[in-house]
Amino acid sequence: FIVAGYPTPSVAEIASEREIRLIAIDGPQREALVAEHPFFSFDRIPANSYAGVDEDVETIGVVAQWLTSDGVDEELVYEITRSLWNDSSRRLLDDGHAKGRAITFATALDGAGIPLHPGAERYYRETGLLHD
Repeated sequence: FIVAGYPTPSVAEIASEREIRLIAIDGPQREALVAEHPFFSFDRIPANSYAGVDEDVETIGVVAQWLTSDGVDEELVYEITRSLWNDSSRRLLDDGHAKGRAITFATALDGAGIPLHPGAERYYRETGLLHD
């Protein structure tokens, strides 16, 4: 079992050297897992992400979260959060790892299982993503 964004270099390397088979996480078990643990989401590894894997593979995904302590300055966290959602950052996400394109402002808070830092909370309230 591996938790990483696809294509994962180590898996791609193995797939280039020998035949691999990705085991799907699907059906009622996947439904129950996502329902019970909201930090999981439905995901799909697209066909041809790895050599020899020519069909989509249903799986689960996990959200990536940026974490900090409550002792970090509110203004600093606000500015870091704001900088993540500017046009330059968008280009970096789109041009970087394949999963970068899936990181969107609209889904930024999906699966957040812990309280937001006050600086991040202020940014998301000001931009309308977070409501009372």
